[in-house]
Amino acid sequence: MNLAPFRTLVAVSDHGSFAAAAEQLHVTPAAVSQQMKTLEEELQVALFDRSTRPPRLNAHGVFVAGQARDVLRRFEALIDAARAPDEIAGRLMLGCISGISSDLVPAALRNLRERYPGLQVRMAEGQSGDLVRRLLRHELDAAIITEPVVPEPELEMLLITTEPLLVIAPAGASAGSWLEAVRTLPFLRFNRTSGLGILIDTSLRRAGVAVREAMELDSSEALLNMVHAGLGVGVIPEGQLKGEAGAKVRRFPFCDPPVSRRVVLAEHLDAQRSDLSQVLYLELKRLTAERGSAISTEGK
Repeated sequence: MNLAPFRTLVAVSDHGSFAAAAEQLHVTPAAVSQQMKTLEEELQVALFDRSTRPPRLNAHGVFVAGQARDVLRRFEALIDAARAPDEIAGRLMLGCISGISSDLVPAALRNLRERYPGLQVRMAEGQSGDLVRRLLRHELDAAIITEPVVPEPELEMLLITTEPLLVIAPAGASAGSWLEAVRTLPFLRFNRTSGLGILIDTSLRRAGVAVREAMELDSSEALLNMVHAGLGVGVIPEGQLKGEAGAKVRRFPFCDPPVSRRVVLAEHLDAQRSDLSQVLYLELKRLTAERGSAISTEGK
């Protein structure tokens, strides 16, 4: 039996609709619908409740989708195992917090492609929390994220680097410390659902600091530009102090003792492609050590 309809069924389960699955698979919704009808005919069972719009998986469909996910993982693991023992090859589904892929990851992937021509990488960008959920659903093999404040017991976290967080304030601000800056100036909040945003909020609560929230932003670059324009104070990773704006804002270590965020490579404890994620991890570690500086990321 062709495995393609089962991949489509898993995509529908993961993304909630034919249209969303089609977008993920780069096909039309009509093609997804036809595949699902064909699969139901082959299995001789209804997988969807079509009394709703859009159609939703029924209880049997949810069960079959879960079994299909396991079969696909085992099949891909079999393909990998059939290769020569010392051959690094196969497809790695990699998640990455937005921004880190603009610098470090391309360099690592370029080096790995030259070293291991049979290694294929498919990348998905997102915020740390979303990537963790995709790891737990086995949609991703590994993800580069900000280490969660609350540990996830089903995932292994391999430290890539640590990066200090800095409070940044407008050049004309009179504040003499990070604490005075965040207490007296409007606070520009980093997206509170992101890994970095959660770390910042947790650190402020532990320090007993209340802020006057003025704005919430999704990227360190946008936050830096707003601070440079004099709109308030915020917290970003040290590596994001770039360009003219980065050179002209005031900066203080965030909290006492100073807080750093940990950038990690996360993978499921029963990951089928641990060999592929390990070669990526080792290359990321080599590059960060070689550069001798923190990773430049958006920190999501």
